[in-house]
Amino acid sequence: MLTSNSKEKERSLSFLCCWYLGRRRFAMLLLLSLAFVVFILGSYTINKESNNSPIIHQSIETMDFVSNQTPLSRELSSFYTENSNDDGIRGSDVDIIHPPPSHHHPCDSFSFPPPPPPGLRRPGPRPCPVCYLSPEEALAHMPKHPFESPVLKNLTYIHEESPVKREEEGQGGSEFGGYPSLEDRTNSFDIKESMTVHCGFVKGTKPGHQTGFEIDEDILPELDQFHDVIVASAIFGKYDIIQEPVNISEMARNNIPFYMFIDEETHSYLKNTSRYSDDNKRVGLWTIIVVHNVPYTDARRNGKIPKLLLHRLFPNVRYSIWLDAKLQLVVDPYQILERFLWRTNSSIAMSRHYRRFDVFVEAEANKAARKYDNASIDYQVEFYKKEGLTPYTDAKLPITSDVPEGCTIIREHIPITNLFTCVWFNEVDRFTSRDQLSFAIARDKIREKVDWSINMFLDCERRNFVKQVYHRDVLMNMKPPRASSSSRVLPEPLTLPRGKAGGGRAAGGKKIPGQRGKRRHRKVSAGGRNMR
Repeated sequence: MLTSNSKEKERSLSFLCCWYLGRRRFAMLLLLSLAFVVFILGSYTINKESNNSPIIHQSIETMDFVSNQTPLSRELSSFYTENSNDDGIRGSDVDIIHPPPSHHHPCDSFSFPPPPPPGLRRPGPRPCPVCYLSPEEALAHMPKHPFESPVLKNLTYIHEESPVKREEEGQGGSEFGGYPSLEDRTNSFDIKESMTVHCGFVKGTKPGHQTGFEIDEDILPELDQFHDVIVASAIFGKYDIIQEPVNISEMARNNIPFYMFIDEETHSYLKNTSRYSDDNKRVGLWTIIVVHNVPYTDARRNGKIPKLLLHRLFPNVRYSIWLDAKLQLVVDPYQILERFLWRTNSSIAMSRHYRRFDVFVEAEANKAARKYDNASIDYQVEFYKKEGLTPYTDAKLPITSDVPEGCTIIREHIPITNLFTCVWFNEVDRFTSRDQLSFAIARDKIREKVDWSINMFLDCERRNFVKQVYHRDVLMNMKPPRASSSSRVLPEPLTLPRGKAGGGRAAGGKKIPGQRGKRRHRKVSAGGRNMR
């Protein structure tokens, strides 16, 4: 009887276990089935929405506060969401005009790769890929005729030997700029076929001669020579170190002059280096042009003269590439011009700021960084508000930004671009030297009158053709870089005094750094024997 009872108990237990496990398996299968159905339905819904819904433009505020995004991924995200369309990629204020199918461009099929996974992203802005033609192919794409200047055909400049500042009007400006009145400023935005405007150099017979921005007499004839392309930069107040361009083709070296404007302070500093000689006035590819009697006490404001008024210094140049002195050119100039001007059918191009799109946000950033006194920035911004400047929103599309990263300017010297840089300089002369604050107002007032645009490309594309370095004062104060682990020279081990070997202490009982005594060594030795 005991045996039969035990068998019945075993059978009942086995039945209960099978029943319980069967229910668990059934529940697991049911849950897996439900999950699979939800996954299928979700995938179908997402695909349906992505195929049928229009492109949604992501707001600037949303992009700025997306979590776990680097500045580059935000920039590329805005590029994909704002500028993708069925006809091709458009990353600027102007539509890229694709050539007919019979004239296939080698870069037509190029597109940005997807952003890297979150774990592989490097913080901070960095370059992104750009499709260039070879320098020879790029030069072959140079337009035979100038870009047509809308409405404006003839632009001349005001000359006045003794400009007078009318304090009652409360306008700013300088003697170098001619003290344009507010009425003069308004008239400069009234685009006509023929115009005469203030554009610096109001005194003297020609730019660089008795104008307050003096250039040596032996250099002036060279500025009047004709060139298809020039590259220019400037250092004032010995603020930067001259950067030698690299990857420049032999064709560009022979045909494109590189000009570096410096003031007397920078010239004195440069003469003490072995890279410069007054005999040939050259540093590598750069021809050095010394400027005397600079009009401003602010070195940054002096630097805006060649930057924005390059067409006045070089009246017979067709194309120019401006680089701030903190940049090193690493791509051939012909390739840059083909990519950002000729391929996009543009007359002027510069990159937009990689993070800030709004003038008012840029103004607050300038105040926080103490780049100019706050009262002057506030006055300038309030002045622009009264003139109708509004914060940047998607409603301004196809304009993609109100804030440029203005350290590079690529342009063709035609009347409309010359007018734009003139009125832009007048804003810098009247208000603060922060040209990023005055860019949008100068651009928009011209666009109100004529059909004209600026190619504002991604800043990561700019970082592809220039390498950014620190200003000279920062470089001088930086600590020398630490040697890499592969080249690091290790110090020689300390020699123990005789009679104290293995004790971990030198004469006098002082402990030797890095030594732990006999007990540690015995443990290591024992471990070694066990391993063997």
